[in-house]
Amino acid sequence: MDFSIIKYLAGPIIGAVIGYFTNLIAVKMLFYPRKEVKLFGHRLPFTPGAIPRGKGRLAKAVGTAVGETLLTRSDIESKLISDEVSGKVADAVMGKLSLPLKEEIMDLASLSEESYEEKKGQAVNFISDSLINSLSKLNFSDILVETGSAAVKEKVKGTMLEMFLSDDLIRSVIGPVGTEVQKALMAKGPDLFRPSVEEKIEEIEEDSGLALLGKVDMGEERTREAIIGIYRKTASSGIDRLMETVDISGIVEKKIRDMKEEDLEVLVLSVMKKELNAIVNLGALIGFVLGLVNLLLLLA
Repeated sequence: MDFSIIKYLAGPIIGAVIGYFTNLIAVKMLFYPRKEVKLFGHRLPFTPGAIPRGKGRLAKAVGTAVGETLLTRSDIESKLISDEVSGKVADAVMGKLSLPLKEEIMDLASLSEESYEEKKGQAVNFISDSLINSLSKLNFSDILVETGSAAVKEKVKGTMLEMFLSDDLIRSVIGPVGTEVQKALMAKGPDLFRPSVEEKIEEIEEDSGLALLGKVDMGEERTREAIIGIYRKTASSGIDRLMETVDISGIVEKKIRDMKEEDLEVLVLSVMKKELNAIVNLGALIGFVLGLVNLLLLLA
């Protein structure tokens, strides 16, 4: 065996091994030891590892970078009001509006069939009672006298009755009729109105929101444009309140502070593993080159 070759290669090889393991230890010391190590009551240098020891500073630096540089107000606003996000919001709302009104209400309010019917009954009662209350404020006697007198006079015009029908006579006949009609409506109003109101509600609840909007000259295209406009205006006006409420820097900082050291190592390695391995291999290469240079100097 030619030991002279081994003698020449020993220096570069040893240099490569030393460089490799030196950098490997340096990389490992970024994460290890996890906790402080004490000897005779004194903390050993380089314990804990660089990242566990500086986790607070790392958390603050990353939080500041994300909140003030990487994810700014303008970044969030531009994303929220972008065509992509606005289109998805409009699609979602249009999808809801295409459902029958009954399904829309049950879905939005998280109502069961039983709860929906109960709410519908309350709505029917409210509308019916409102109609009755409105009618109670009208003076049917005066209304009938005013409209009825003109109709009666027109009817008897040109006949002998015209000379006998004075305004007072017509008022005395029609006035009590109006009063009785009003009393009858107040007494029988609930039975008269509720079926009609309920029928109308049942008719409406089978229509979709889009169908109802179409009845007031709001086609699907105009409705979609209106939804996008309202969404973008709301998003833009609310972004300042959102930024005041959501402290992005603080959230990121707290998230990193609360992470376990093992999870933080996994996070760093998921981003920097190739680069850290390259540093370790570079140590081996530098050690080999230095050993080779030293050998050349000896041979010179």
